[in-house]
Amino acid sequence: MMAPDYEQMLQEFYTSILRPGDTCIDVGANVGRHTLPIAKCVAPGGKVFAFEPIPSVAADLQARLSGSDISRCIEVHQCALSKRNGDADFTFVSDNPGYSGLRPRHYDGPVTIEIIRVRTQTLDSMANTLSPIRYIKIDCEGGELLVLQGASALIERDRPTVTFECGDSSLESYEYGSGDVFDYWHSHNYGVESIFRQALNRKSFIDACARQEFWDYIAVPARP
Repeated sequence: MMAPDYEQMLQEFYTSILRPGDTCIDVGANVGRHTLPIAKCVAPGGKVFAFEPIPSVAADLQARLSGSDISRCIEVHQCALSKRNGDADFTFVSDNPGYSGLRPRHYDGPVTIEIIRVRTQTLDSMANTLSPIRYIKIDCEGGELLVLQGASALIERDRPTVTFECGDSSLESYEYGSGDVFDYWHSHNYGVESIFRQALNRKSFIDACARQEFWDYIAVPARP
């Protein structure tokens, strides 16, 4: 039996909830695997703010958008989202950029690493310039909680649906674990589901992050 295509499952999820005119955020946009499909969902009239800290990858994304009609919906920011504004060392995995992040992670095999300096920014510091956010996608190799900690006011203001990756092998260099990620969502009155739309409690979320059979989760604001 073939393994599920989790990237396609993620795309099918956000396609089911997004509408023209929505404003979304893609954290860890890479070369636009999800940036472009999200933009097609929210056009016309919507907006996607795409964040990609690696200069060469951000340039590749910008080049992909050049001359396309959908580029009007997309604004690329070359920075890493985190819990404070400033700059930080960034672990660039040159032979597999998708494994890059603010900290090293467990790698499946030998990799070539370069430490580069990147600008960091919080979503909260941009909140006054952003329309209400409908959806956020976060994939930053273990730095997801830092992104969330820098976006708490925006999350409380707009109550967006959020998809995020989480797995123990990406967290080993951070000062927190998967339980802290779950606690963040619980403190903001969100429920956490797997990409298969199974509701998870704290224990089942921690277990899933340890097993790493899949990496994608959905945070859904609780109904008032």
